[in-house]
Amino acid sequence: MNDQHSAYDPNQIEKAIYEDWEKSGDFHDEPDDRIPYCIVIPPPNVTGALHVGHALNNTIQDVLIRFYRMRGFNTLWLPGTDHAGVATQSVVERRLWESEHKTRHDLGRDVLIERIWRWKDEYETRILSQLKRLGCSCDWKRTRFTMDEGLSRAVREVFINLFKENLIYRGKRLINWCCQHRTALSNDELVYEPAKGQYWYIRYPVKGDSSQSIIVATTRPETMLGDTAVAVHSTDDRYKHLHGKTVILPLLEREIPVITDDELANPKKGTGAVKVTPAHDPNDYECGKRNDLQFISILNDDGTLNENAGPYAGLDRYEARKRVVEDLATRNLLVKVEDHEYEIAHCYRCHDIIEPYLSDQWFVKMAPLVELARQSVMDDEVIFFPQSRSKQFLDWLDTTPDWCISRQIWWGHRIPIWYCTVCNPDIKINEKGDILAIPGDAEPLVPDSSSINASVSQCPKCGNSKTVQDPDVLDTWFSSQLWPMSTLGWPDKTADLQYYYPTNVLVTARDIIALWVARMVMVGKKYIGKKPFSHVYIHGTILDEHGNIMSKSRGNGFDPIKMVDGGSEEIEDYRHDPPEKRMEHYKAYGADALRYGVMSLAAIGQDIRLIISRQKRDDDSYDVEVLRFEEGRRFCNKIWQVAHGVILQQCKNVKPVRNTSSYLEDRWLHHILAHGIENMQQAYTEYRMASACDHFYHLFWDNFCSWYVEIVKPRLWEGPEESADYARFHLVEALIIFLKLIHPIMPFISEELWRKLKPLAAQAGLKDIESSLIRAPWPDAGQFKKDDDTAQITETARAIAATINNIRSEHDAIGEHVKLPEVIITSSSSISIDPLRPYIKGLERFVKTNKIRIESDMIRPEQSAAGVVGNIEIFIPLAGLIDFEAEKQRLAKKISQAQADLEKILKKLSNPSFIDKAPAEIIEKEKIMRAELESVIEKLNQNLELIE
Repeated sequence: MNDQHSAYDPNQIEKAIYEDWEKSGDFHDEPDDRIPYCIVIPPPNVTGALHVGHALNNTIQDVLIRFYRMRGFNTLWLPGTDHAGVATQSVVERRLWESEHKTRHDLGRDVLIERIWRWKDEYETRILSQLKRLGCSCDWKRTRFTMDEGLSRAVREVFINLFKENLIYRGKRLINWCCQHRTALSNDELVYEPAKGQYWYIRYPVKGDSSQSIIVATTRPETMLGDTAVAVHSTDDRYKHLHGKTVILPLLEREIPVITDDELANPKKGTGAVKVTPAHDPNDYECGKRNDLQFISILNDDGTLNENAGPYAGLDRYEARKRVVEDLATRNLLVKVEDHEYEIAHCYRCHDIIEPYLSDQWFVKMAPLVELARQSVMDDEVIFFPQSRSKQFLDWLDTTPDWCISRQIWWGHRIPIWYCTVCNPDIKINEKGDILAIPGDAEPLVPDSSSINASVSQCPKCGNSKTVQDPDVLDTWFSSQLWPMSTLGWPDKTADLQYYYPTNVLVTARDIIALWVARMVMVGKKYIGKKPFSHVYIHGTILDEHGNIMSKSRGNGFDPIKMVDGGSEEIEDYRHDPPEKRMEHYKAYGADALRYGVMSLAAIGQDIRLIISRQKRDDDSYDVEVLRFEEGRRFCNKIWQVAHGVILQQCKNVKPVRNTSSYLEDRWLHHILAHGIENMQQAYTEYRMASACDHFYHLFWDNFCSWYVEIVKPRLWEGPEESADYARFHLVEALIIFLKLIHPIMPFISEELWRKLKPLAAQAGLKDIESSLIRAPWPDAGQFKKDDDTAQITETARAIAATINNIRSEHDAIGEHVKLPEVIITSSSSISIDPLRPYIKGLERFVKTNKIRIESDMIRPEQSAAGVVGNIEIFIPLAGLIDFEAEKQRLAKKISQAQADLEKILKKLSNPSFIDKAPAEIIEKEKIMRAELESVIEKLNQNLELIE
């Protein structure tokens, strides 16, 4: 890295800088008299390593924390991880089966939980190290886990409190059941996916009259084994003669009644008759309650059919479906089969198809809590970015049922309820001591204390000590909803809780607005009386170039840390059966390049598409590049090389300057810095990360590098000395500002250059040069004077330079490397051109000409190229530079080719058949090409006239 022209190498500095930040305690603060700014991290699940979506989410948070830290706030970014009950146990159980061919029941509860704790420790360490490698400036001293002792106590406190308020209850309800995980799931944990299925039309014979029957249609024919009625509409004339009669349930020969239920049956839908299976369908469940029907469950918890299914008992649900359909057909009870497309619920973790299942579960009454959350959003206590997401929040509140919070797994917060086995002798316990079943009428016993060691060791009713704890654990989201409170010490009134709560912003994805965001608002308002956060920033989802969600299982994802440090990884593409494997190799972009890449695409409310290039090697492996990360790498190089090649090398003799510079370009630099600081501050404050990247790129590359640096080089090299002093001072001063502005997004390169620049900054007499950029104050736009007149003059000068370069591009003989003998700038108004004179020396070097001559109202010389900027004309004499005959032939040839291309397009657009049949976008493309060619021909003809 000693060579000033070498490319920036992040691997040489990023890890060392991060270690320095940690050692210096730069991420840690304690409550004091400053204004707090707090973010609690959406805790990653300990199921595995972080993915590219985590890189987006956590970079946004780090940008905000670094920005507010520089603004003088007392910042806390609290990190941690989530135990993710169903998902984590599922991963460990799968590994257990693959490696040892054992189930959790072979190990027992305690041994399995011990295995999962080991898994948690391994992956939590990996996750936290990944966050550090991304540059996340979390307060690691405050790292939390959702099953830490303090957080577990908070969970118990809320459960016991809600139970005593009768807001938590146990009851037999129809719930969502995952047969693979063998657990209940809430409505919010379901994923609906399109499916191609069938409608089976089945004949139910009327008892006592085999000539009569009712035909019903179903997508799940196996559930007919649990039917307890057939429902029709009271006004449907087709079935009025059957009201009050019974039909024979096919295959099982059981009698079931024909009932009228105007809520369930619709005469205009299907046959107008509906089979009613109260134990296996949500609508039928409600019908069963209205009509006091029998509830017959035919399903075991593993997806096989139970004894109520008669001869189909023991079959898997899908095998049973096949057998039922075959038997119905054999008995001439299957009328017809129709194809049907619909959406079906899947488990959000394993994607197994969900079964409605009648089960005793624990629920939270949502109605009283919903109003707390609704009011917070309606009163703008909690504001969404983008605001449209508040509707999704409110819509969920309007429709959410009571929340099923019990899960039939072992990993998680065990429900703090006990039962007396003497008072409840029907509780089933196996020889290992595992509780197999608890009757629905068993009386729950709750501890007096929320301490994690508290229990009910003696029955208050009979005095017996034979008590057992409920075997179920709480839904993961029950503990996650407490995250902003419990991580800060609640239910204790800690200094952190009193100072940092409520937090400032939650940064999360749209898919957990209901699962997590709404519930945090509810419990925060209920137990602390305050919202948990003021803002909710909902970022987009990272997609590939085809608009598909990125994940390794789809074969289009990657480990973000591999993109930071480089390396190789085997990818398994599960879209193929069996999964296809391939080796991928990644370039080391560095953390700053990745951060800049994802932030440059992070527009509020929009998903993010990453353009990924995979180039196949001879060995069938692939080199992988991400376009935006490559752009980030190039930008890092630009910042590095300008800092080293110009400022650190050319400004070694920098010194303080006493007065405001009189040089036009210096005044313009202060003008753009004032606006740049304001724009960047506003973008960060409003969560417009893509705008922040755009502002900085334009400010640094387009304005500073491409204009100011080039314009002041003659002053650095040729003097006079006072002019060089001001140039050196302003270069150092500007770089200090630029490093501060980009530090939240690119913390590593900015910190490294800050350290290198500090001696020069001190030498220049600049203030607020802290030991570390991470603690440096945010720049004040007010320290720089805005000057609109100077800005206008400069923009005119830049437009003139651009016009000259455009003229060069139109004539091969005077390309960018040819030095022009002379350029003439003229206008009928001296007011337009006289202010440009201070820029002449810099412009001459910038546009590569020996001389720029300013004249008043000059007529264009013969054999010269011309351009116009407002009321200013630019002439470039071409005599001696161009072979006019050769140039005429070249231009004539280009005109001829362009006209031929135009005629082809005009022929297409005048063809009625093409206009009638071609897609609209193709026609529009042809029209755009026509306009472009007409413009090219016009310009070529103008250039030809210039030299004729």
